[in-house]
Amino acid sequence: MADRTILNRSALAGLAKPGVIGAPTGNPGVRIREITEFAAITVIARRGRAAEVVEILSRHAGSPVADAAKRAGNASLSITGTAPGQWLVVARGAGNELDNMRADLNGIAAVTDQGDGRLIIEVCGARARDALAKGIAIDLDASVFKAGDAAQTSAAHTGLQIALIDEAPTFEMISARSTAESFWSWLVASAAEYGIEVV
Repeated sequence: MADRTILNRSALAGLAKPGVIGAPTGNPGVRIREITEFAAITVIARRGRAAEVVEILSRHAGSPVADAAKRAGNASLSITGTAPGQWLVVARGAGNELDNMRADLNGIAAVTDQGDGRLIIEVCGARARDALAKGIAIDLDASVFKAGDAAQTSAAHTGLQIALIDEAPTFEMISARSTAESFWSWLVASAAEYGIEVV
């Protein structure tokens, strides 16, 4: 009988190899890390139930969740508003906390698994804003795009969600797994002149 074991494979397998690429520099201006261990769900509030959903999501996040393009949460669980009454929830690691959230949202929101279809990359470093500004049509300046801000946008014709995790700056970028190769090509080309460390 054939072995039907399903293996978890990085969306960037064969593309993103740890090391330094781009312009030689003693201190790369951009660091890129793919998040491979995560679970994700979309949450869509039923009509008239958005306030209740926000309350439940806030309790699980341990910080206030907004019905807006904002990111809340912590290192293991983040909740980002993607549209009115809609959020993307990402649990890094095993994702067991999503089971309790699903139970709490039963009857007041539609919940759909998304993890297998997403690519999550963190981009940080002193030149991260410069690299990303080359292809993202929103203002990423530190005076405008602050920690907790999020947006739906695109880069190189690839739709993505971008959020600022902290003022380091560390950007979280989420796109469809099927776009991983073209997204990676754009990101590396944009950041190469500053030196890139892939971790």
